[in-house]
Amino acid sequence: MARLRQRGALSSHELSAETIVGRAPSATIRVHQSYVSSHHATLRWTERRCWELKDLQSKNGTYVNRERIAPGEKIKLKLGDEIGFGSLGEAFVLEDVAPPRAMLLAVERTAEPIFLDQALIGLPSLDQPDITVFQVASGQWQIDSGDQSGPLEDGDLIRVGPHSWRCCLPTPTDDTDVIDRFPSLFALSDLDLQLNVSRDEEQIELALNASGRAMSLGVKACYYLLLTLGRCRLRRDLPPAAEVNEDGWISVGSLLDLLRVTEQRLNVDIFRIRQELRTAGVVDAAAIIERQPPRRLLRLGTNRIEIRLGHGG
Repeated sequence: MARLRQRGALSSHELSAETIVGRAPSATIRVHQSYVSSHHATLRWTERRCWELKDLQSKNGTYVNRERIAPGEKIKLKLGDEIGFGSLGEAFVLEDVAPPRAMLLAVERTAEPIFLDQALIGLPSLDQPDITVFQVASGQWQIDSGDQSGPLEDGDLIRVGPHSWRCCLPTPTDDTDVIDRFPSLFALSDLDLQLNVSRDEEQIELALNASGRAMSLGVKACYYLLLTLGRCRLRRDLPPAAEVNEDGWISVGSLLDLLRVTEQRLNVDIFRIRQELRTAGVVDAAAIIERQPPRRLLRLGTNRIEIRLGHGG
């Protein structure tokens, strides 16, 4: 992806689809020198698939290859261009002109970007996925956590523990659905799920059937959550104390009591189930479990599930 490096600096700055350079805390690239304006200039990836520089009416001007550009003027950039913000003395060099990548940039501290290179990301880590960021078939990014669920837009802030991250999400170059571009992928709505459960319920196998194609995803401990949510969705074989509404929604508190696990373990199992389905080719794997964060409710995202008891064990 495109990078901007100040001469003599060891590190470089990755460019988002619209990068603001300036002294202000809201600037994407902060330059603390007094001759730099709060919002000095912007670098933007255009529909013509090139990087463009624009001076934002800065006090001391913006320079490209030592020539000052007019306020408001847009300049097409090329690899190796030297850019000065308010001064020629501490110039930046455009080291790469590749298109921007989807990523999260730290807001309040210096930290490496989190690149959204996979369709399913767990934050702050795969071992503690309190937040899941995922890409749907249309290319849009979404978030799912105990506090928030829904689409993400470029510039949105995500709070991960004590730190905030800014979403840098380029507009998809093609609005064709992912599932149409890659026929080997399939949607959750095309699947029948089958859980093969041992007599003691210690071994649970998940099998998928899509258009007559059967696929086993093996035996995993996290599938016990699928079993429980499947029973909630089908409203079968539930203990009397389980608080499940007619649409299969169950409160997080009631679910934790049934599973006898912590909420952190619940989040880990949700992420692992989604990860297993995504690896198997389910393009909207995150939809397997739905949330209503304000009401702290969960449910299985499909009613096309069959539970077969008494297999092995």
